[in-house]
Amino acid sequence: MLSSPVESMSLRKPYRSVDEQLRILRSRGMAVDAGAGHVLRREGYYPIVNGYKDLFLDRKECLTAGDDRYGTGARFDDLYALFLFDRELRELLFSAITRAEAALKAVCAHEFTRLHPDEVNPYLNPDYYDSRRRPSAVALIDKVFKRILELDGNPRNRGDYGGKAYIRHCMEDHNGQVPLWVLANDLSFGQTVWFFQVQFPAVRLAVAESFIGLYADTHDGPRRITIKRLDSIFNRLVFYRNLCAHDERCYCARYDGRANENVYQAIGDLGYLLDKDDYLELFGRFSALVARATSAMPSRRQAILSAMGVRERELADRAEIILRS
Repeated sequence: MLSSPVESMSLRKPYRSVDEQLRILRSRGMAVDAGAGHVLRREGYYPIVNGYKDLFLDRKECLTAGDDRYGTGARFDDLYALFLFDRELRELLFSAITRAEAALKAVCAHEFTRLHPDEVNPYLNPDYYDSRRRPSAVALIDKVFKRILELDGNPRNRGDYGGKAYIRHCMEDHNGQVPLWVLANDLSFGQTVWFFQVQFPAVRLAVAESFIGLYADTHDGPRRITIKRLDSIFNRLVFYRNLCAHDERCYCARYDGRANENVYQAIGDLGYLLDKDDYLELFGRFSALVARATSAMPSRRQAILSAMGVRERELADRAEIILRS
């Protein structure tokens, strides 16, 4: 039998056993202890090594050798510690972003419905969106809102699909009337931001003013929160929320490839959206997490801070500012 072109093609990335993976790491200059094999079997080589090796590479030696070469003192334990630090960072950030997401859903549902209090499912009417964003609004209505209602309203979609019981309840028991504050529970963060960004300016302004009020409720003074700032904040937070949800590398990620669009900026963004006590807890846990990771790897402290967008002394100074706000 003739082999297919795919079958006869030499593999660029052939299978390697865990023992082979350990030998590769040692041959490239990384110190590997007895527990590394267990870690690789549980977590995988690619997520740890390929995901977090950059801070440990000797760039000059890599160019000379034509493949990865680790710098003096590189240890697998430190590589894995950076991997675990990033996992904790994702968990911390994801939890905080979901609270900001919940606030946006609540505020958008309230402000939009307040303008159309006596209409059934007004979010399906394209005339209730900014005419300059009409194509985008129509796409949101057709691809998201109508699809949700059709899936949950179709009796055939019980069973394997199941649907959302709270939406099906409205469809069946309330004559198809699904208030936006109910529908919003089935929207992703990105879809909610999409909804906010296609609104008339008056609705967008009302949302911004609501966040100003929420901020003032738990802080000693007001804070200016503009529509433009909210757009920037929510675009960034959707990016980091998706990184966290899909277990991707977070600590050095840059939204839109920009140096100042870093994870520390995302932490700062949440200060506009969370209650003061919640944000103090978030920032305290973030600072402790960073301190623990950088003290465990002092030779790479500055590289980690730089990758995150954090400057020396900034964490302590910012904590004081939050307390006084």
